[in-house]
Amino acid sequence: MGGHWKVCTNCGETKKHYNSCGNRHCPTCQGINKEKWILEREYDLLPIKYFHVVFTVPAELRSIIFRNKKLLYNLIFKSAWQSIDEFARDPRQKMMAKTGMIAILHTWTQKLLFHPHVHCIVPEGGIDNRQKWKKSKGNKDFLFYTPNVAAKFRGKFLFYLHQLYKNNKLDLNGKAGLYKNKKQWYKLKDKLYNTNWVVDCKEPFKGPKTVLEYLGRYTHKIAISNYRIKKITDTHVGFNYLDRNDNNKKKYIEITGEKFIRRLLCHFVPYRFMRIRHYGFLSTRAKKKCLKIIRKKLKAKTPEKRDKLTSDEVIMLVYGKDVNICQTCKKGTLIAYGHWTKNKEPPELCSIVA
Repeated sequence: MGGHWKVCTNCGETKKHYNSCGNRHCPTCQGINKEKWILEREYDLLPIKYFHVVFTVPAELRSIIFRNKKLLYNLIFKSAWQSIDEFARDPRQKMMAKTGMIAILHTWTQKLLFHPHVHCIVPEGGIDNRQKWKKSKGNKDFLFYTPNVAAKFRGKFLFYLHQLYKNNKLDLNGKAGLYKNKKQWYKLKDKLYNTNWVVDCKEPFKGPKTVLEYLGRYTHKIAISNYRIKKITDTHVGFNYLDRNDNNKKKYIEITGEKFIRRLLCHFVPYRFMRIRHYGFLSTRAKKKCLKIIRKKLKAKTPEKRDKLTSDEVIMLVYGKDVNICQTCKKGTLIAYGHWTKNKEPPELCSIVA
């Protein structure tokens, strides 16, 4: 990616800086992007409860989703939002309002295996047709009856999936090739309709700050962080993971380098694919008007709108460090005086843990 040099105006020391790659699967670059995103989202938070809902698809569908990532990732988002939206508008739920949702796609397990699912942040209420704030009928820590949400999500996803199959929109090669046979496809469909899909609605967050902490962990998270990788040899990679089936005990696994790279690449999303999406009154198109109305109904103060921050400003605001101050003399300012492109002087070879 090239780089640039900086020189201190006081002591004259020069520093060499490599340019960031900016890739959304890079743990270093995503650290700053995460902080930027959180600071910008502070304006959208309301003084209400937020619930954490996770939508998961059965393991039998993974081979099909893997061959049709963009198409079926979009379908998971679509089915999850329609399920939440319909429950919020259903008269039987006694909310009958337009709610909101922030959804984040994850595709991995702790062992880097393929496991597509969507994490969602859902507020406890919504705004109705008369511009009134309405809460869910549940008391305290209850949003909607989770088994019913799971059944609706299952029905919607399988309905749309079958339409794609009938219209020959699905790539059914590789491990999914079995389902080119209509008999096998209908057998799979019947099995999935008779399977209880996993939708998990956790207890609400304890205040807006907790929501931001959660968002920071999940929005720009990548499949594996640097600190989890403990060993790299010419042939193998070793890393820690939490075993969900054994009380989240920390364990260690070592696999070949080829298998590690193959697992890692499974979680690279399609080009320009949006992993973070906003719906309802939290959508980009509606939130400016809706949040103003909701804050008025809740008698909540409108937070100050932040301008777009540079990376240097984010580091100063979050970590209290001025990256333009010379770390040697602590007095001078670092100013750029030259740069190179990746074709002239490539950076040193770095590993994934660099």
